[in-house]
Amino acid sequence: MSQSQIIAGSLLVAGFVFALFRSQSGQKRGRLPPGPKPSWFLGNLGDIPKELPWVVYRDWGLLYGDIIGLQLPGNQTMIVLNSPTAAYELLDKRSNIYSDRPKSLIVELMGWSWNTPLVPYGEEWRRTRRASSQHFTPKAMLDHLPVLEEESRRLLRIVRADPDRLRELLEFSFAATTLKTMYGIEIPSDDTTYSPLLHAALEGPTEGLMAGSFLVEHIPILQYVPAWIPGAGFQRKFAKWRKLVDEMLNMPFNVAKEAWLKGEGYHSATHQMLDHISQSNLTSEETADEERVAKIGAANVYAAGSDTTFSTLLSFYMAMALHPEVQVKAQAELDAVIGLDRLPEFTDRAKLPYINAVVKEALRWQNIVPLGVVHRSTEDDEYEGYFIPQGSLVFANIWAMMHNPKEYPDPERFKPERYLKDGALNRDAPDPADIVFGFGRRVCLGKNLADAALFINIACALHVFRITPPLEADGTPKNVKVKVSTGFLSYPSGFTCVIKARSPGAEALIRESQT
Repeated sequence: MSQSQIIAGSLLVAGFVFALFRSQSGQKRGRLPPGPKPSWFLGNLGDIPKELPWVVYRDWGLLYGDIIGLQLPGNQTMIVLNSPTAAYELLDKRSNIYSDRPKSLIVELMGWSWNTPLVPYGEEWRRTRRASSQHFTPKAMLDHLPVLEEESRRLLRIVRADPDRLRELLEFSFAATTLKTMYGIEIPSDDTTYSPLLHAALEGPTEGLMAGSFLVEHIPILQYVPAWIPGAGFQRKFAKWRKLVDEMLNMPFNVAKEAWLKGEGYHSATHQMLDHISQSNLTSEETADEERVAKIGAANVYAAGSDTTFSTLLSFYMAMALHPEVQVKAQAELDAVIGLDRLPEFTDRAKLPYINAVVKEALRWQNIVPLGVVHRSTEDDEYEGYFIPQGSLVFANIWAMMHNPKEYPDPERFKPERYLKDGALNRDAPDPADIVFGFGRRVCLGKNLADAALFINIACALHVFRITPPLEADGTPKNVKVKVSTGFLSYPSGFTCVIKARSPGAEALIRESQT
């Protein structure tokens, strides 16, 4: 049987089943949230946008309202929430029925089924999440602050030495930070192992977790199509991703465990977990299972913490090139509070309201996970008169919430003043951190680490660098355009900036930061 025959047959079966389910259940269902009219064959599968879907869903929200309903093959309902009100009500207040994740064939084919943010709600989720989150409580964070300060200073040095490699150096810096905090592994600035591996391993979720990216998601029989058949290139992608993810999950943990067995290395989160396991009265089977959970707990932070924070800081550099007035205000505050003879430290944070406002605006302006991670409803529900069937896939359109002009006037502009009043942080202003890190029981477990890392790196960069657009041949600044990539993870793209020390004194601070 040819590949085209397999696909045609699968589509026919899927369409028949979808139509049958819809006809049989139509009388049982209430009024679904509004959205584009589905076709009888594949529902709204063809309506799912391929480019910047969060923008399209925001625009649909202007037509249909804050909650949008789409129909997918297999009688599957997809819900998009475009407002914080709807997201808080469903994902937060009703978290008892909206904390699940769908069991995803794509996740399994990519090799990411172990990853806690993607694991269905239950005991495995609770165990592996606890293994990660225990290391990032406010109290536990105190142990990580020296590493964050140390790596922020190394980042200044390597960016000053090679500013044209900004993106690559940011990737390296946050990989280095999480490797040391989670595994006790210190990597050199010319590392060719860990940082490239992490970046390559994250290609899978970036491409694969966007709804509609792979047809096999909706027609599971396609998973059995051999990779050698023309048109089955997705099989080779999945095989490559599985290999990379396996290395990312196991290699740093094995290195950390070997160091722990020898009594060597930095006392990392993995070391602490292995200490605890060794001191418990467990059977060999129980020990192996606890180490599996510890390995997942460490890898959760390595994968998520490195990538999301790097992307937000990259957006910050782009914002500074576009908004020099922000730099001027931030540097005036730093000069007044820190002075010219040292770099910012965490102990300075409470005295730097404008820098804290810059951090908030960096979180809001461009979102690394614009549609959040999908939730799954475990019971039938009703909201604002609309019926939400059990098993619905629910997305929070974080980008739309962060770019709502009613909440954030002139949302495309990078404006830290949104969060200030009378020279201090305005506690009544909406805080992007309440939304961008997710909702309910699925809130990002590394949010404290991300917040701390963003503060110290933004403060240090602004204290020593002047960030400007590149120049045209006639010496005028180039027109820098804001572009982001489409995918489950979205990154700033297509821009460059010029990074130089802002003064001889700043140059000396960068040079001396290694001592």
